[in-house]
Amino acid sequence: MEINDIYNGKTRAYGIIGNPVEHSFSPVLQNTIAKKMGINMAYLPFTVEKGSVKKALEGAYLLGFDGFNVTVPHKVEVIESLKDIDPLAEKIGAVNTLKKVENGYKGYNTDILGLGKCLDIEGVEIKDKTVIVLGAGGAAKAAAVMAAVKEAAEIYIVNRTVEKAENIKKSLEKYYKGKVYAIGYDALYNIEKADCLINTTSAGMGDGNTYSVVEDKTFFKKVPFVVDIVYVPWETQIMKDASEMGTRAVNGFAMLIYQGIASFEIWHDISIDNETAKEIKESLEKYYNGGKNGR
Repeated sequence: MEINDIYNGKTRAYGIIGNPVEHSFSPVLQNTIAKKMGINMAYLPFTVEKGSVKKALEGAYLLGFDGFNVTVPHKVEVIESLKDIDPLAEKIGAVNTLKKVENGYKGYNTDILGLGKCLDIEGVEIKDKTVIVLGAGGAAKAAAVMAAVKEAAEIYIVNRTVEKAENIKKSLEKYYKGKVYAIGYDALYNIEKADCLINTTSAGMGDGNTYSVVEDKTFFKKVPFVVDIVYVPWETQIMKDASEMGTRAVNGFAMLIYQGIASFEIWHDISIDNETAKEIKESLEKYYNGGKNGR
């Protein structure tokens, strides 16, 4: 019989809370990073019902959990249970990472950090540039805040319900000095040129889904780089259309990995260089596409 001595009294406990979490890739991601960095920790998924986040965190704190990732539907609800919140997470109004502090947890949002690192590693500079964000949900707000923090010159928030885009615009204008516009998809095609387009909608999600919110693919001739936060399918219709027009396009898998790395850095007070981050991403990408992703 093989002895399993991976975990012991010095193992630090982490996890992800949400509903559902059964198919979360985060346990593979975080436990892989831990092995790579030589850190003794265990990371597991935990299903938490809506309305039970506060009780769950109180119990987790007493049990000695050092940190969590937070996924749908708890990214907003969890805020009321925090002892402290990072300024970036406060601007976004959503939290996806918790770190144990005295008497509770501090909240962070690493979605913004993961997207920013994705652009950095891809060599995409958006300072003083024009960025288009498709959608007006939580991911759109994180993308818009990222663009504002990176000092983009112009940010377009594009959504079918313009009122929702206006809400993000108003929140950005409290601190962002650049120009921000809230428009519908009909006005998207009036944009003369952009440097980066970020799709945060679920359009095209799911194998076999060929829908794109950008109905006229020739629009991508105006944009040299596209990020789609969706990664199932691996190449969405937006990415296919962009590539056909000569635009470089990447999916959301890199963002997923880099936001997870950012959480790991926060928990352990370390910095993982871009070369190592890219190595981790490429290894997990091979694993994921090798059919071991649970899909």
